[in-house]
Order: sequence, then C-alpha cells, then structure tokens
Amino acid sequence: MVGILIATYGDIGHSLLETAVDLVGEDPDAAETIALSDNQDRAEAWDSLVAAVESVDSGQGVLLMVDMFGSTSSTLALSLLADRNVEVLTGVNLAMVLRALLNRKETDLCTLSEDVLSYGRRNVTSSATWLSIGEHPKGNDR
Repeated sequence: MVGILIATYGDIGHSLLETAVDLVGEDPDAAETIALSDNQDRAEAWDSLVAAVESVDSGQGVLLMVDMFGSTSSTLALSLLADRNVEVLTGVNLAMVLRALLNRKETDLCTLSEDVLSYGRRNVTSSATWLSIGEHPKGNDR
C-alpha cells in the first residue's frame, strides 16, 4: 500500500485528511499530515518531514501532497525526490486526498500519482461552466 503524507502550512493538511477520513468512513493506515511554516528552522523542518515520510512508507513508496509549489513544504519535499521513493504533488485539495485514500491499495506509486493529479485537476472547475446549458467538460468521473 502506498503511504500518504500531506505537508502544508498550518493545519490545512490535517483538516483535509480529517475530512477525507470522515467521508471514507475509516481511519486509514499509513496516512499522516505535517505542518511546516516559513519561520521554522529548516533543519528541524527537514528532519520532521523525513521522519514523517519514513513513518508512512511500508515499502511501496509515499505520495507526498503539498499545499503549493514554492512553499516551504514544497521545496523540502522536492529535495526528497533524489533519494526516496516519493512522488510530490502540489496544490493538494480534498478531491486529491479522497482519490489517494480510495485507490492506493490497488496501484503502484507512479500510477497513483498520475491518477490523483489528473483527478485533482478535473475537480478544480468553474461552477458557471457546470451550470451552463450545453456540453460539460468530459472525464470528470466523480
């Protein structure tokens, strides 16, 4: 099973995972969050991130979702790519967390990462587009 780690500024990641767990109806193994801030000591933040990755990795790798590209969590997470079996996705949203939780048992890390990224993008949309008369964007398999 692919591990899931959500690294964000403040409690955003915790709220996303908590909500996803409520919707899924079970407490998932190997899924955690970590809060990192701009004013946190970089070495301390790095050590915390590495420890969190190791705690959720059962040997199948870790899908590491962060709040936004360029953030502290993002820059630290991207540094893990060189020597850890991780995939890093930026711009985490609730749809991505749900998709990852529901599909991580049946697939490998690379496939899961591509699927979660695609699903997350499809779920960022304009309500006006969905409510308008005419064709809706294809491929949104909710």
